[in-house]
Amino acid sequence: MRKLAKAVALASAAALVLVGCSAGEEKGTDAPDESSSEALVIDGETIADGELYAAAMDEGVLSLYDNYPEAPWRALLDVFEEDTGITVDHVRLITPQLYERVVSEAGANKLGADAIGMGDPTLMQDLSKRGILAPYESPVGLSALKPGEYTEDHTMYSSARLVMLPAYNTEVLAEDGLDAPTSWNDFLEPEWAGKIGGTPISTGGSAFSVYYFMDSGLGDDYWTGYAANSPIMYDSVVPLTQDIVRGEVPLGITSLGTIAEQVAKGAPVKPLFLSEGTPAFTNLVAVTEAGEHPNAARVYLNWLLSRHGQNVLVEKTSEYPIRSDADAPAIPGVDMPAPGSGEITVPPLEVWTESRDSLTEEWNDVFHG
Repeated sequence: MRKLAKAVALASAAALVLVGCSAGEEKGTDAPDESSSEALVIDGETIADGELYAAAMDEGVLSLYDNYPEAPWRALLDVFEEDTGITVDHVRLITPQLYERVVSEAGANKLGADAIGMGDPTLMQDLSKRGILAPYESPVGLSALKPGEYTEDHTMYSSARLVMLPAYNTEVLAEDGLDAPTSWNDFLEPEWAGKIGGTPISTGGSAFSVYYFMDSGLGDDYWTGYAANSPIMYDSVVPLTQDIVRGEVPLGITSLGTIAEQVAKGAPVKPLFLSEGTPAFTNLVAVTEAGEHPNAARVYLNWLLSRHGQNVLVEKTSEYPIRSDADAPAIPGVDMPAPGSGEITVPPLEVWTESRDSLTEEWNDVFHG
């Protein structure tokens, strides 16, 4: 099983600084000066040199398509806007719809996205092969990430490790007389029949990582036993999590970030890190070839991969960062696995490229055959 990249909590509070290209002097500022040709520097790390930043400010807008749940990513984008002065038009779709929209718009030469975020390496590779993604040698990404965390052609970069895990409604579980699971094997027991929410494997990287984890780490017959308990399928983790909060389903396999948002709101829900481990997948970010605001897209990619951007990601989404020098996520009352502990499993890239179709076909046979 693939181990999650190590993360160490070393980052400090962000301080926005603009550095003049000619004078080389640092000065604090309340907002970026749109008329300047100064570099954008945050916490001592250069996000964009003067030329790139000036071009991005001239564009002023970024159109982002991604599949991360709207509220937490919008909170992250709000910080990006404050840091950079670039306004973000954000389109959020579940992975299959996002992919179809990008391909359709690109085929009509009307692609509206300057940057794309997606947690499905197979579909992102397909977009790259179609010429939809633009090569960009990000100075931030190439210096901060390890080989394998970005593609050799520099068309896509890893931006986060997104964790999938069971979460339950504490009140409903008590009312139903069920104990909180301690093992993935608990979900094969008769008392959980019809009481587990999930997403189909076609949902994207999130669901694929879960079913790959089950298939590769829990035994050849696990899918069969799990399907026999009739899990309730949702289009995405967002409505699933809403039903967990409302008590419509006592437990579901959802995303860490989505359930963490509900914990912060005081909902009676709790995520579970079970004994056999926890599945996760890599979120990817890319700049498009035909975007109308390519410089704003490059600034966004650099910002997201910066130490400051990664710490904002952890703060706003409770996801695991890709950088080793960023903070680790924390949820009050939850014992979180340490990054790099081996308790979090990410499907190797070759599984996506070589086995996705066969695993999807097998899943359909087991769950709908």
